Amino acid sequence: MNARSGALGLGGLGLALVALAFATGWALPLGLWLLGVAAWLWRRPAPAAASWAVTGGGLACLVGLALALFGPFFAGLAVAALGAAAGFVGAQLSLATHPRTRPLPAPRSPRTSLAVAADEAMKWYWHATGLLSPPPEPALWLDSLRAAAERNRASGVLQDPSLAHPTPPALEKHSLRRLELSGLPSAEVLRYDSEFEPRDPEVRERWLGVVQNRSACALLWRHADGPRPTLIVIHGYGMGRAGLDARAFDVPRLHRALGLDVALVTLPLHGVRAATRRSGAGFLDAHPLATNAAFEQSIWDLRRLAGWLRAQGAPALGVHGMSLGGYTAAVFASLERGLACAVPLVPAVSLPGILGASRSPEAQRLRESLGLSDTLLGEAWASHDPLRHRPRVAPEGRLILAGLSDRICTPDQVEALWKHWERPSIHWFPGSHLAPFGRRALRERLDAHLQATLLAAREPRLSRFRIQTA
Repeated sequence: MNARSGALGLGGLGLALVALAFATGWALPLGLWLLGVAAWLWRRPAPAAASWAVTGGGLACLVGLALALFGPFFAGLAVAALGAAAGFVGAQLSLATHPRTRPLPAPRSPRTSLAVAADEAMKWYWHATGLLSPPPEPALWLDSLRAAAERNRASGVLQDPSLAHPTPPALEKHSLRRLELSGLPSAEVLRYDSEFEPRDPEVRERWLGVVQNRSACALLWRHADGPRPTLIVIHGYGMGRAGLDARAFDVPRLHRALGLDVALVTLPLHGVRAATRRSGAGFLDAHPLATNAAFEQSIWDLRRLAGWLRAQGAPALGVHGMSLGGYTAAVFASLERGLACAVPLVPAVSLPGILGASRSPEAQRLRESLGLSDTLLGEAWASHDPLRHRPRVAPEGRLILAGLSDRICTPDQVEALWKHWERPSIHWFPGSHLAPFGRRALRERLDAHLQATLLAAREPRLSRFRIQTA
């Protein structure tokens, strides 16, 4: 299946809208509009066509259902059915245009199509929000990328990316306050000054100018009877809202059923640290060297938190992250000593690959004409590339959780991390990035791993001197 066959599949959406047009008396203007849309979609790359087909089909389903309830019933059913067909075609186009390293369970089943459609709709949303606040033209920051790549080469970061991550000072000044969240165990909010400064001079002043990002934040669920083994949890891109994140990671189960202490961190530029109303804005979609600052600050803040948790008496630490948090967890587990386990869930692995997956041919040609390649991006972003780092967690402490239908962090990316991590335990579930079908088996696998590693581990108590020099 290619881009043109995907565009033909969008005919399902077109027929749905035509049915709506005749039902509502808007046939001629809608027909002319459809001709323009079809001509535009015909030229889209296949990944983008898949996202538009899924999103357009979903909207047509909603319109059809509304029409069936409040207007001509059979016309509404026709619109909804044809919209569903367009969404299915978009899901199949997505599956056909991504590398597949292992067979999918029933790739044409409604459940697989629904899982893929959820991911494609999210990709469309990111694309749409990017149109509202587009990043600068590549030519404006190309020299900065070349300078950063040369700095990494001269300083040895390309060969040893840990050189870009100095050991942060011990966390001494902080504040704690109680937070009650509906339906969740009582939590503590830990706030402390980050004290991080970017390495790249091109973005240092602007980065430090985001006042709310200069304070780090974590939510703590600790047991009253004293410190327990603690799982550090890292949310995904665009998350950072306490109640939603805690439910996404099922903190009540981790805290009450497994008996763990849990530390849920807030990544830079997310949640209460966001620079705008959109959580995560500026982390991946601003100046590329701001992405360096974002990840390097993430690791800096996490290492300070880990030292503080040990000083508080935590007998063992582990890390678990989702998506962007899985990427961060993989890098953190390569720099922080003594972690009992590291569990990336649907982890991002290659940022150039993810960000370029839906790039239009025109944008790709522009980048190539400027000399802006994924190789250059990889060298500029070497400090936080998980495939350049080596994990310090013992092989038996590593576990990767991944979706067979994931269209955002695709299976080929996950397998690259799995091979780089020396083929540790891996659990594949049949769902996608946003629709994790097989959640029960996924939870059972995670719980078993935490019980065998984090709950079974007991680290020796570290002195303050060892915290600062580890």
